[in-house]
Amino acid sequence: MVWACFTGDRLGPLIVCDDGGIRADEYDDIIYDGLFSLVDDILQLREQPETIQIEDDITFLFMQDNAPCHKSTCILEFLAENCIPIMDWPSQLPDLNPIENL
Repeated sequence: MVWACFTGDRLGPLIVCDDGGIRADEYDDIIYDGLFSLVDDILQLREQPETIQIEDDITFLFMQDNAPCHKSTCILEFLAENCIPIMDWPSQLPDLNPIENL
């Protein structure tokens, strides 16, 4: 299993995960290492590199499906604390996952 992220014009890191499922604590590390590095690069945070600041919901929207580790309370709180807006994802609709097409 792999985790990846991208924007309209930029590829983020591709992280290879261990065999089997991922727990929320492992996903927390993946988000921190993968997503935050891409966001830092995109927004070029120089004033406060430890905080991600979003101007509005159109500037950045994180998409993740309804996998149990994505929807855990600790992950949702972690994303909220770091000001990462999340797209509402319809249940059981995998065709919307853009990473599968990429």
